[in-house]
Amino acid sequence: MSRSTVVTLVDGVRLVVPDSLELITPYVLEEQEDWFEDEIKFLRVALRPGQHVVDIGANYGVYTLSIAHTLGPTGNVWAFEPASSTAAFLSDSVRLNGMSHVTVLRSAVSSESGSAQLTAGPHAELNALVRGAASGQAIETVDLTTLDRCQAELGWQRIDFIKIDAEGEEGRILEGGRDFFQTQSPLVMYEVKAAQDLHLELVQSFAGLGYDSYRLVPGLNVLLPFDPTEPADGFLLNLFACKPERAEQLAQQGLLVLADAAGAVHVTPRPWQQRLPLLPYAQALASLWTKADTSNAAGALDEALSLHTASMDPTTAPAERYLALCAARERLSALVAQRATHERLCSLARVEHELGARVQAVSTLIRLLGLPLPAGGLTLAEPFLPSAEAYEKTDPGGRLDVWFFGTALEQFERISSYSSFYTGNSARPRLEEIVRLGFAGAPTRRRLDLLRRRFG
Repeated sequence: MSRSTVVTLVDGVRLVVPDSLELITPYVLEEQEDWFEDEIKFLRVALRPGQHVVDIGANYGVYTLSIAHTLGPTGNVWAFEPASSTAAFLSDSVRLNGMSHVTVLRSAVSSESGSAQLTAGPHAELNALVRGAASGQAIETVDLTTLDRCQAELGWQRIDFIKIDAEGEEGRILEGGRDFFQTQSPLVMYEVKAAQDLHLELVQSFAGLGYDSYRLVPGLNVLLPFDPTEPADGFLLNLFACKPERAEQLAQQGLLVLADAAGAVHVTPRPWQQRLPLLPYAQALASLWTKADTSNAAGALDEALSLHTASMDPTTAPAERYLALCAARERLSALVAQRATHERLCSLARVEHELGARVQAVSTLIRLLGLPLPAGGLTLAEPFLPSAEAYEKTDPGGRLDVWFFGTALEQFERISSYSSFYTGNSARPRLEEIVRLGFAGAPTRRRLDLLRRRFG
């Protein structure tokens, strides 16, 4: 096995991974102290101690171990990882964390039992089962099993959650698990993007098993019914699926919007004036914002910000929060179409990202950062939302204009790619500029440090 290093995640879990910044997982974990998918944050809230979980395509164990930490010793995780070297790292992590409730299984899951060929490339996340591998392609022979067989042999009585990340094998996994999905009622997270291909046919495959599909709304950390006929966001990687009775349970826990709930909910705005002026960035602007303005645009902006304030109330039903966020986006989009100010574009980018419209949020940030400054400089005379919730707590220290552009540029860097592993050295000038402006967070400084270490 290659030389290893230990990375500690935000929840305290320690992962043993290869000591190389040329590999995806070690780089991302050191950069973000977590995985780059928002779904892992949702699962830390949605899963409960004592539950039982299956992880198909466990890789180095980011999800496996984080979930096992959430479940505690009364829970159980069965982690399937067929690649021998990757499974060895995973087993080391299980021992390091003392997680005896995690079982590592050296098998791939598919539609039949037996054996198959697995690609053995440098990036373990991209290893996939192959049929008729090309000459010269590095492969490894691995065992095959099915969910139905595992249910019988391992005595699974109740599986609460299953993650399926199998690089295009998902359809066959469903074929080999028809009894499993009929007798069990887990929440399922499944990958829909393999390489550049979006496999939305899986939505219909799950529907045939009685499971409805959902996507995560990252700003609310709730699940929303997924419509495969609508254009999917370019950053979409995973969907969730569950039976109606499980959806009801999740809705009661405030974690899911039922399909028939959105149209029946009344949205009650919460006055933004009761929250925003109290935040550090807004305190110096409050006097400007309270000046009387009776224009239609001011009324629409008040409504948009009040709707967003309502969406942030965790005591409100998920459906109302989601509809409030959608309405805020609608009003902000209309205001930007009327007159695209720095403040309006910043607020719109925030709401788009929170809704999961990440491609549009990136586009709006590009527009914001390229907008010419007014002749008299940036006054920020309109009330606005920072480009991310985290920046609400940052004190600009009398440098509002620098803080405004620095945080917007940092947010662009955060969401325009999954990681600086993919942007490479081209991100260095932007990261250096963010640091120079003086409001760079620890993740940005880690990104810059990693690029310097990786490229010299």
